[in-house]
Amino acid sequence: MSTQHKKKSILHNITALASSQFAGSLIRFMYMLVLARMLGPEQTGVYLYGVALYLGVINIGLFGQNIFLAQRLGKHAGLLLPILHHSLTITLTATLIAAAGLTLFVWITEPEFILRLTVLCFVGAMIGRSMVIWVRGVYIAFERPRWIPQYEILFRGTEALAGVATLCAGGGLLVICFFHFLFWALEAFFSLHKLSCEYPGALALGYRHDYLKKVARVSLLFLISTTAMAQFSQISVVLLRRLQPDGTIVGHFGLAMQFMTAMMIVPTAATQAFLPRLSRSFNHGGGEDLITAVKLTGILTLAGGVMAAAYGPLCISLVLGPDYAETAKLFRYLCSVFVPFAVTIFLGQCLNVINGQIKAMIITVGMTVIHAVLLAVFAADSPVIAAVASMIAATVVCMVIAMHQVSRQLKLPNNIWWLKFVFIVITIYIIIEIGWASLMITAPVALMAGSVLIWLLQFFDSHDIKTIRRLLGEF
Repeated sequence: MSTQHKKKSILHNITALASSQFAGSLIRFMYMLVLARMLGPEQTGVYLYGVALYLGVINIGLFGQNIFLAQRLGKHAGLLLPILHHSLTITLTATLIAAAGLTLFVWITEPEFILRLTVLCFVGAMIGRSMVIWVRGVYIAFERPRWIPQYEILFRGTEALAGVATLCAGGGLLVICFFHFLFWALEAFFSLHKLSCEYPGALALGYRHDYLKKVARVSLLFLISTTAMAQFSQISVVLLRRLQPDGTIVGHFGLAMQFMTAMMIVPTAATQAFLPRLSRSFNHGGGEDLITAVKLTGILTLAGGVMAAAYGPLCISLVLGPDYAETAKLFRYLCSVFVPFAVTIFLGQCLNVINGQIKAMIITVGMTVIHAVLLAVFAADSPVIAAVASMIAATVVCMVIAMHQVSRQLKLPNNIWWLKFVFIVITIYIIIEIGWASLMITAPVALMAGSVLIWLLQFFDSHDIKTIRRLLGEF
C-alpha cells in the first residue's frame, strides 16, 4: 500500500481539520437553534442528553486508536497494513461492546418506551460515528485530512435540512434522532469506501491474537485518557438529569455546553495536526518543539476564551431570545472552563506521544473524577453553580499538574515557561473580573495588557519563533 502522498504543512492540516470541525459545528449550531426554537427547552434537553450519553461512551469504542495511529503509522512503514487491520478489528469490536452496554443502560434507566427508542437512535449513531472517526484518524496520521471538510458539510448539512423539513411537516423528536443515526451511518459507509479505494488492502480485519494483544495493550492507556476527556465534557449534562428533575435546567446547561464545545474546534484541530509531527520530532530528540506548541496553543486559546466570554452571551441572547437568557449566562461562565480544559487536553495528548501515557491517564481521569465528585457533593444547594464551579476547579488543578509533568517528562531544567503562562492567565482574568467596566470593554483591554506582559516576560523566545515558523510551514 503506497503512502507516498504529498504531505501538507501543519498549518494546512490545522486549517483542514479546523474548517471541518467549524463547518460541522456551525451547521450543528444553526440546527440546534432551530431545534431549540421548535422543540422547547425540555425536549431539547432530551436530545442533548442522548448526545451526551453516546459522546461519553464513544471513546470506549475508539479504544484510543486515533492516538495509536498517529504515533505508530509514521514510525513503522513496513507494518502499515497489519497496524490498520488490527486497529480496525479492535475499534469495531470495542464499539459493538460499548453499544451493547449503552443499550442495556438506556433500557434499565429510561421507563418510557418512546424515550427509550429516542435515545437508542443515538446508540446506532455512535457505531457509525466511531467508524467515521477511525477513518479520519487514518488520514490524519498520514497527514492527508483535506477531504474531511467536504464530507462534514455534506452529511451534517443534509441531516440538518432533513430534520428542519421534518419539523416543519409536523414530525417530532424521534424522527430527528433517527436522522442523526441515518446520516452518520451513511457517512461511515462512504468514508470506509473512500479508504478502500485510495489505499487498496487497508480495509480488512486482523485476526492475529498476539498482535491484537499488543495493539490493545499499547492502546489501553490511550483509551482511558480519551474516554476521561470525553466524559468530562458530557458528564455534567448526564448528572444534572439524574440529580435533579428539572428538564429545563438540563436544556439550558446542555445548550451552553454545546457552545463551549464548539469553541474547542481550533485547539482540537491543533492537537490532531501537531501529534503525528510532534511524535516524530520527539523520537529524534526534538522535545522542545512540544513546549513551543503548548505555548502557542495556550495563548491563542486564552484570547479566544476571553473574547467569547465578552461577546458570546450577547450573541446567544440576540439569536435565541429572552427564553434562553439562562443559556447565555451559563456560557459566559463556561468560557472560564474553556482555557484550562483546552490546554489540559493538548498536554494530555502530548504526554501520550512522548511516552507519558500513565501520567496522561492519571491527569485526565483525575480531572473527570474531581469534577464528578464536586458536582455530586454540592449539587443539592445549586446544581448549575456546582457544575460550573467543579469544572473550573478540576481543569485549573489538572492543567497546572499537566504542565509540570510535561516539563519533567522532557527533563527541562526549570518550570519557568508554564509559570509565566499561569501568571499571564491570572493577570488577564483579574483585569476582567474586578468590575471597573463592562466585560465588552474589559476583555480587549485585558488582552492588550496580556500582550504587553507576553513581550515583557519574553514568553516566546527566538527558538520559539523559529520553531513556530518551521512547524507551521510555508503558507
